[in-house]
Amino acid sequence: MNDAGMIRLHHPSLSDTVREELVRLIVTGVLKPGQRLNEVHLAERLGVSRGPLREAARELEGQGLVVSRPRLGFYVVDFSASEIIDLYEVKVFIDQALIRDVMRYWTEDIRRDTLAEIDGIDRSAKLPFSRSLFAFREQAVARIHNRYVAEHALSLYRKFYIVTALIDVPDEAERIDRITTTLRRFWSALVAGDGDRARQIAEEDTAYWTRDLPPRFDAQRAKLLQGQLP
Repeated sequence: MNDAGMIRLHHPSLSDTVREELVRLIVTGVLKPGQRLNEVHLAERLGVSRGPLREAARELEGQGLVVSRPRLGFYVVDFSASEIIDLYEVKVFIDQALIRDVMRYWTEDIRRDTLAEIDGIDRSAKLPFSRSLFAFREQAVARIHNRYVAEHALSLYRKFYIVTALIDVPDEAERIDRITTTLRRFWSALVAGDGDRARQIAEEDTAYWTRDLPPRFDAQRAKLLQGQLP
């Protein structure tokens, strides 16, 4: 177990770099839901051999972002509206575990640092926001005392990274403002030591997005599959 607030220095391997690039290609729609990962073309595009590419794909399979099919290779996961709901049901348990970890192990200074980092989230547009939001969550995960909770939280946040980037809404600025405002309320409650309030905020937010996102996601997914989006 690591001390609260400790951030382990990590030197990314080649497969780490390839994995993050694959995530970027999925997020930006270059690799579409259900699409097969062409190892030859991707290895050439990324300037790597097929070994690191396969290793990265296996890591993403473990995180639920790609699936493998015998003798066919790896495919980008094809989320459905029901799976979005499933993700939010899992998020309820992750939020509860995170709150317990913060209340038990994090100092007030570490909580305040996390709250302050919300101001650094890039709110300029959907894709920069999605990347920056994931980076914020990744930083928070690095501070979690329980490494099993951290592992599952990071896997969940990677899925939300893709979902957040793919979903289209009429007013993106309003959506970004809602997310960042909720984050501030959530972490402000934890800074104040009010775990019950933080839990209530998280549950209300989950209920809102569970109602709002599935129909939007299905519409956005259909556009991606039809090639109507860049």
